[in-house]
Order: sequence, then C-alpha cells, then structure tokens
Amino acid sequence: MLFGDEHTCHIEGECTVRIKMFNGMVRELQDMRYVPQLKKKFILVGALEAQGLKETLGKGILKMFSESLVVLKGI
Repeated sequence: MLFGDEHTCHIEGECTVRIKMFNGMVRELQDMRYVPQLKKKFILVGALEAQGLKETLGKGILKMFSESLVVLKGI
C-alpha cells in the first residue's frame, strides 16, 4: 500500500469486517485489506465502489448507497 508521501505499508491479508450501525444493524464489508502498521481503521471509498456501492458527498457528509438504500453514512 503506497501513501501520498511515498510511505509504504505491507498488506497482511484480506478479511470480512463487521460494522455495527447506530441502529444496531450489523453490516459486512468483504475483501477488506488488513494493514497492521496503521494505527486507525480506514474504509476506502474505492473498496466500497468495487463492491457495487455508489456515493454522494455534500456538506461534509458521505453517504454510500446500494440502489436507493443508504448503507453507510459518515462525517
């Protein structure tokens, strides 16, 4: 994995990540990459697009859609 400052990190593998939403629903993101050197967890928009989701971004809010259903919303 290459960052904008030319820093690299090793991808250790891929996994399925379960995220518990604010309403208690659990969503699964498949084929997510595991990078142990990162101190925080990131969800890349490109990875979600590869799973068929579409996005909108406005007023600092990102929404990811599956057809007309909002599956993820974040600031």
